[in-house]
Amino acid sequence: MSTEIPRTLIDGLRTSEPTKIHALVGDVLRHHIESIHPACVADLFALSELTLPTSLSADLRAWTSRACQELRDMPDNGTRGAWLDELGALSAEKVPARLRETVKGLLAGSGGAVVEQIEGLAVTWAGTPPEAIVLPKKRAAAKAAETTTRGADGMLVKLPKAAPKPRVAKVAKTPAAQVDPRRAEWVREDAVTRLNSSEYAERGLKESIFLGGIKHRSPFKDMTDEEIKVQLRKLEREGKVKHTGERWLAR
Repeated sequence: MSTEIPRTLIDGLRTSEPTKIHALVGDVLRHHIESIHPACVADLFALSELTLPTSLSADLRAWTSRACQELRDMPDNGTRGAWLDELGALSAEKVPARLRETVKGLLAGSGGAVVEQIEGLAVTWAGTPPEAIVLPKKRAAAKAAETTTRGADGMLVKLPKAAPKPRVAKVAKTPAAQVDPRRAEWVREDAVTRLNSSEYAERGLKESIFLGGIKHRSPFKDMTDEEIKVQLRKLEREGKVKHTGERWLAR
C-alpha cells in the first residue's frame, strides 16, 4: 500500500490579483507544510516577500515563519527526503531565497542521503537567482462618459448616445499544442528524461506531482494538465512509459 501523502497544489498564485490570492490560500495557510506540494510552498514563500494588502501579507508571513519551523521539525526518516525530492523537481528560479536558506539550514539535522540531496539542491540553486514576481494590478473602473454639453446660449444640452459598436464574432483559437509542435516535443522529452533519471527510474512519480513538475519546468507558461496527458498517453502507446494506478513509470 502506498504511503505517499497527498499534497495540496494551487495553480496561478504567481499571476493572480491579491484579492484572488487571498481567496485561494485562505484554507491552505492552515495546513502543515508536509501536506502542501513544494511547488505551492515555493509560491507562498515568494508571495510573502512582496508588498501586499496588509491582511494577506500578515497571513503569509505568519505562515512562512511557522512553515520554516515545521520543515526543521520534519522527521529525517524518509519523510524529509521525499519532500525534498519533490522540491528538487522544480525549476531553480521558482524557489525563493528564504526557502533556499531554510532548506540549506537543514544540513545540521540531516544524515545520509538527505545531506546529499540538500547539497545537490544548493549547487543547483547557486547559479540561478529566484524569479521576480510582478502581480497584475486590479483594473481601475472606467470613468462615466460625459452625456451633456453647453450650447451657444449657455444652456445644457443632452448629447445623443453614441451608436453601439458592432459585435465581432470571436473565432475559436486552435489549441496551442496543435499550433506549435515544439510544445508536444518538449513535454515528451522532459517526461521521458525525468522518469528515466536515477531518482525515479524504479519508483516513478505520482501523477499529480509529475504533472505539476512538468508545468513548473515548462517554458510555455499556459501549459495545461490535459495537454501533458495527451503526450503521456502517446508515449505509453509507444511503449516508452507506463501508467500504473496513480503513478507514471519508465519502461
